[in-house]
Amino acid sequence: MKRMFQVLVIFTIIITTLTGCWDRVEINDVAFVIATGFDLEKSDDQRKYRVSAQIPLPGAMGGAEGGGGGTGSDRPFYVDSGVGRNIRESNENLQARMSRRLNFSHRRVIIIGDEIAREGFGPVVDVIALQPQSRISAFILVSNGPSITVLNSAPHLEKLPAEAIREMSKFGFSLTVKNILNDIKRPGKDPMIPLVEVVKTQNQSPETQKEEIEIKKIGILKNDKLVFHTNVEETQGVYWMLEKMRSKSVTIPIEDEGEVNVKIIEGKRRIHHTISQGIPEFEIHIDTESILMENETNLNLEDEESYNKVRKSMENVIQSNISAIVEHTKSEKVDSFGLGWSLYRGENKYWKTVEDHWRDMLPDVKVKVTVDAEIQRLSNTGLKVAK
Repeated sequence: MKRMFQVLVIFTIIITTLTGCWDRVEINDVAFVIATGFDLEKSDDQRKYRVSAQIPLPGAMGGAEGGGGGTGSDRPFYVDSGVGRNIRESNENLQARMSRRLNFSHRRVIIIGDEIAREGFGPVVDVIALQPQSRISAFILVSNGPSITVLNSAPHLEKLPAEAIREMSKFGFSLTVKNILNDIKRPGKDPMIPLVEVVKTQNQSPETQKEEIEIKKIGILKNDKLVFHTNVEETQGVYWMLEKMRSKSVTIPIEDEGEVNVKIIEGKRRIHHTISQGIPEFEIHIDTESILMENETNLNLEDEESYNKVRKSMENVIQSNISAIVEHTKSEKVDSFGLGWSLYRGENKYWKTVEDHWRDMLPDVKVKVTVDAEIQRLSNTGLKVAK
């Protein structure tokens, strides 16, 4: 009897703990979202959100037959969107047209439309962070125009636009959900965000021009609001400030001589601050080393005077790029490079006295930029750099 009781207890435990697959979801019942776009729509004094999802279609991507879903076009992905008064409602409206349950656990790319970015995309980031399936390691970008335009683009080197954006983000300035959450909450520091847009290829014949995705500019934010996009010179300045110039090429104009092109092999940035009579002053110093890749001038860099002329021109270009973006952000009362964060860490007592009006102080804060540039070696062995 005792043995029977023990068997019954064990059997009961097994039944209650080994529940099998009662909550299983078949993979054929799931639509894996790999990219999401958020846009703002206004009509008849109503403000609504459009949430777009990009979903791969395995059946249209080649390989083995079956297991994948169909498509009415040659594209190996499907894009649809839902509109609602808030993001949750937009998602539900999108789900109502889906035969499969949307799953966001494989989402690697999030795109914010420029209109919603200018009004503030804090609510979007909050929803993403609170959604259990979201990856905070997903790349986040702002689009030049509606985000759904980017999701519907057709890059030629990758089958999926989301994959193209993810690969491009690896080689340049990239930002994850985790990064932007940290920057928004960090005192004395405003975030920056890569800008993605759809452009035409630069073929000579208009008939052969195709659409491609480009990530070339950077959006400057004040808290969670987009203020402006950088131009070419300002973008270079951002890359120098973020120490992201390694392996990039820079063309240096030499007065009355032509241009030289160098490849950056090292670029370090230091920020120093001093406080004089209650007013902070900053010095940004850049140390960089490079390789001469192309010389379109008649200068012989074996000559010390010519070498110093090229070196000085390079320093002037870098200084100009950094000053351009620093002065522009300051004029907009934006602290993209963490000048206030530097005070928070190094002069905390002082920071507490200026924190509330730091933005108003920014336009008048003096920032000095110094550069020490060296050309370490040449790719052309026929030329020699003066020691």
